[in-house]
Amino acid sequence: MLGFLPRSAYSEAAAQGKLYVATAEVAGGEHYAGHLLYGGRFPHLRVFQLYTLPQFRGRHIGRQLIDTFVSDAESQNYITISARVAADLAANEFWERMGFKTIRTVAGGTTTGRQINVRQRELDTPTLFSIPEMKRVTKLPRHGRNERPIFALDVNVFLDVIKDRPRAEYARRLITASMSGMLRLFVAREFVNELARAARQQDPDPVVQLAMTLPQFTGVPEPMLAALKAELGALVFPNRTTTGNLRERDQSDLTHLATMIHHNASGFVTSDDSILGKRDELQRRFQIEVLGPAELAEIYLPSQWTPAQAQVELFDGALLEVAELDEGRRAEAESFLHSCSMTAEQISQALLPGQSACLRHRVVAAAAGEMIGFAAWSAAIGPQASADAWLGMDLSNPLGELACDVLLDTMCRDICQTRPASVSIDCQNTNRETLEYAKGQGFEEGPSKDHPQKLKKYCIGRIVGPKNWDEIREQLSHSFELNMPATPPRYSGPETPLTIDRAGSHSIILPLQDFESQFGPVIVMFPGRPAVVVSIQRQYADLLLNTADQQSLFAPPEASVIGERLYLSSPRALTSLTPGSVILFYESKRADNRRGAIVAAATVTRTAIKETSEIGTETTRRGVLSSDEVQTVSSTDKTSLTFFSQLFRFKSPVGLSRLDELGCVDGAKFVTARGIDFNAASIIMDEGKPSV
Repeated sequence: MLGFLPRSAYSEAAAQGKLYVATAEVAGGEHYAGHLLYGGRFPHLRVFQLYTLPQFRGRHIGRQLIDTFVSDAESQNYITISARVAADLAANEFWERMGFKTIRTVAGGTTTGRQINVRQRELDTPTLFSIPEMKRVTKLPRHGRNERPIFALDVNVFLDVIKDRPRAEYARRLITASMSGMLRLFVAREFVNELARAARQQDPDPVVQLAMTLPQFTGVPEPMLAALKAELGALVFPNRTTTGNLRERDQSDLTHLATMIHHNASGFVTSDDSILGKRDELQRRFQIEVLGPAELAEIYLPSQWTPAQAQVELFDGALLEVAELDEGRRAEAESFLHSCSMTAEQISQALLPGQSACLRHRVVAAAAGEMIGFAAWSAAIGPQASADAWLGMDLSNPLGELACDVLLDTMCRDICQTRPASVSIDCQNTNRETLEYAKGQGFEEGPSKDHPQKLKKYCIGRIVGPKNWDEIREQLSHSFELNMPATPPRYSGPETPLTIDRAGSHSIILPLQDFESQFGPVIVMFPGRPAVVVSIQRQYADLLLNTADQQSLFAPPEASVIGERLYLSSPRALTSLTPGSVILFYESKRADNRRGAIVAAATVTRTAIKETSEIGTETTRRGVLSSDEVQTVSSTDKTSLTFFSQLFRFKSPVGLSRLDELGCVDGAKFVTARGIDFNAASIIMDEGKPSV
């Protein structure tokens, strides 16, 4: 008996797979060293007991048990793990180090009079209530651009839904996408046969009956089926095929694959690791795409995104509010869009709420309760990752341009969270001022033969460098029919030319700064591009770069929501900060609550040096310093202004010790702006996990 649990509890937990056991080698033998006992129901887990034998303590066995448990839980899409720890125990320090935060304290048993800390750790898993770690889509189906694709569905994906397995969310989204007409899901006859063989009851099995209603491929002639299965077996299950030990399930998998190849389906959706592991070779030899359900779900029905919501304080104290449209304001929105010269049909389209599985953004910008801007956009769906959008603005309002800037930046960052995407704004009847402003933000008029009444923009949403150049190049080619050079050119300044070939059209040459504007948010790390580390205090980083862990109770300044922002420093910083360079923001560590790490990256658009006394509100409103604080930036009577855009925040800030390892730190420790090596900058970008 260990602790308060009887021996039978461990036997039952082991039988249910809810017991982790750690062992240690002693005198050449393997001995029990500790265990972790857990329970709970999806998607929440709970640690009931964590124990290490006294003689093995100090070897980090408890940490290893927790790390393994967390890793397994995340792989199965659980979202939290909790533990109850008596408040007077020293073990609280251990649980704190392991990332379990106290969320509340409750009374213990009446005999002990103890207080119990209920601790919880949020896992790195997408949830409805937290900003998800979006799954990047790298594999795209290769069917034609205008056809509705057919995908063959494997039995394991269907059973994910029926049995409510951890991956069921993705399978459900695929079925919803199919029912919505985005794609077609078919099954092989073997699909139904396999389910029928597994059914144990004599009465008609409801799962089999449901499966029989799914669209089915016709059968494959036996000689052709046998030949395909033999070739596929040697590829997917080489060892068992050679020894003649193919299982019944293996035979079914091969029949599924052979059927979809024979019928020239767009792809095969499966959770089987053996098949997924061979997908590159299957594509090469049979021209078929094999995808996991999560990948395909993100392509056709992206995850629910965080609602757009912001409130910023202007320099005159007024508030600009940005929020999703409340249905109670629908009539007001209709009236506003009518005043923007939209037709009744456009207004109807713009105000459509979407569907429950894939809601559309309908975002309102308002000041003093008056609507001054509206934008709506759909999720970027399908292999071409295209989104439709509508924009209505009152640019006669003094805050009209600011509202337009915020709405367009929010729209572009939203659609490219998981992969490069494009957005097209219906600009028919839109006023000229709004169109011109959108063009200044990187939108272009479509070719005359293709949507002459739309403004279009491509959004990459990534930091692009030599390491992922081929991946991004393939995505742009497949999704947008835009071909970039095979290798990135060497940086020669903000005008560095980049040649883009449009399929079926002429090539265009874009200077780097124009490319980043038209394809942003994006930072392109051409070899040799200068990178400069600048220092910023946490209180200003939270406001200017939106790097705060928690949202403030007070409205941030307008600089926190606009596309181009301002960093102020002493004039000597401009020897390094030149237009076109990459700026890396180092949050200085002068107290325990500051990170001492690079927390964000952006690109320098323009610079200037001004007399400090001449810097007015129209300039400083793009930054976060008050007029009094501006006076303290420089030790001289001049101040340098560095305007930047293409902001990417780091999910994993890169700390001072790591920067030292990369050779980026000198004695000043970033008190002044410091240029760093291109290779070091590329590593920082990669390890920082930049996010739009």
